[in-house]
Amino acid sequence: MKTHSQKSRGYSLIEALVASSILLIGISAAASLSLAMVTQEEMNERANRAYNHVDNAVRLLQLGVDPATINSQILPPNDVVPDMTIEPHAVNVPGLGTRNRWWIKFGYNTAEATASSNSGKLWTGGLNTTSRKQGFYVYRTEHFLDEELPRVQAVKAAGP
Repeated sequence: MKTHSQKSRGYSLIEALVASSILLIGISAAASLSLAMVTQEEMNERANRAYNHVDNAVRLLQLGVDPATINSQILPPNDVVPDMTIEPHAVNVPGLGTRNRWWIKFGYNTAEATASSNSGKLWTGGLNTTSRKQGFYVYRTEHFLDEELPRVQAVKAAGP
């Protein structure tokens, strides 16, 4: 006959299965969290690229570069920002008179990768066609440049 101390030396099959299932739940939760973090990091990286592209356009506008030149000849094509429009507007500011401002409207894609992409990337969640639209005004009180930047002249001379 076995004593109580000899009986409790090992784990029963049920105890092992319960412990394994708890461990499996923890591992799957960590994997799910990791996937969500990768997805969010990818979306944030694309948003940063989009805002950097638009910030470059804003700085060129404030320097006095023609908006049509900015979109077509200076800024390189950007796969994250497929559409950006710059519309001129004038605003009458009391005490300052009429001032130039531009409405910049742009859209950017938050996700590019799909399960069948050629780059081997896999979209980690959501639709790969998700996009965001933004718009804001840019003000410039005076033209700061007497002539176009040398880079603009070189790009125009090179042609399309």
